[in-house]
Amino acid sequence: MSLSHTRRYQISGLALPLTLVYLGLIIYASLYPFSGWQFQGVMPWAFVAAPLPRYWSGFDVAINVIGYIPLGFLLAVARESFPSRKRSIWFAVLGVCAFAFAMEALQTYLAPRVASNADWALNTLGGFVGALLAWMAEGLGLLQSWSRFRGERFLAGSGFTLGLLVLWPLALLYPTPIALGLGYGIGQWLDLKTQMPSNRGEITIVALGLLTPLLMSYAVIPRLSHRVVTVVAITLSALGVMTLSNGLSFGPEHATVWFSSQVQWGFGWAVVMGALLLVAPRRLCWVLVFLVLVSQLLLLGVMASDPYFAETLSKWESGQFIRFYGATQWLGRIWPYAALALVVSRLASPHKS
Repeated sequence: MSLSHTRRYQISGLALPLTLVYLGLIIYASLYPFSGWQFQGVMPWAFVAAPLPRYWSGFDVAINVIGYIPLGFLLAVARESFPSRKRSIWFAVLGVCAFAFAMEALQTYLAPRVASNADWALNTLGGFVGALLAWMAEGLGLLQSWSRFRGERFLAGSGFTLGLLVLWPLALLYPTPIALGLGYGIGQWLDLKTQMPSNRGEITIVALGLLTPLLMSYAVIPRLSHRVVTVVAITLSALGVMTLSNGLSFGPEHATVWFSSQVQWGFGWAVVMGALLLVAPRRLCWVLVFLVLVSQLLLLGVMASDPYFAETLSKWESGQFIRFYGATQWLGRIWPYAALALVVSRLASPHKS
């Protein structure tokens, strides 16, 4: 394997999981609310030859272009089998074009949605812009710099782990009854016997919620100094995202109301445990992540719904917070199970852990 191919593979390692996640988000946004499916008497490709929409807005144009720029960028970076940058661009543009066509075609069967050739063209344009940005980034050496940075700090094959760690702050954007309580709601879905958590239970959930990304990062970061930096970065990102979420959701005056005494204790215990485990070997880290995730999900599974939280959340849902059709909520619910699947796969393959 050539050096250039190795570098491209290292660059694409994180792009692949992010591409899959971003594809899921676009599917969610394009086909929401997933109801009203019916055949409306036209073929799914009829929109291609339909007249252009009469009413356009600057917002519609911008969102259709901007929404597909990251996908074009990620596809151009993720396709490591094309060492040529031009071929990567063409692959990204054609991939975005085909995917956008499929989304518009499916909207033909959704009564609340309208398939549009203008949207298809703007989506493809966004993919082209994203692919050009990837070409420029590689030409300027930015992607190679990231590859070197990643090679110095993270283990090979850590793409999906890093992808989940990147998505973790985004998963925290949707408010939960207890801070860092990702995966909340499974007990209500399964009609389990639930009860309100005690103060100790809340502290434990918060601590486990912060320990999960800390231990996951340890599993792919070999050097002690880099682990220390990661502890600070993850803790600060959690504090920042939770404050931002509450400020945008409930108003600036309530931005820090989430940081109660129980949450402070939970953060404190997590940081202390993270410091004690800084020198833990990789496989032990994966085992601990498994135990931490299962413990937190079990605690959240028996936690009853909070009427006060439900009331404030209903007000939040009618506000101006950018919710991406509730995708952040689903990301928060799915994230711990995706992490659990990753941990199981790592533990099942000793040579990978």
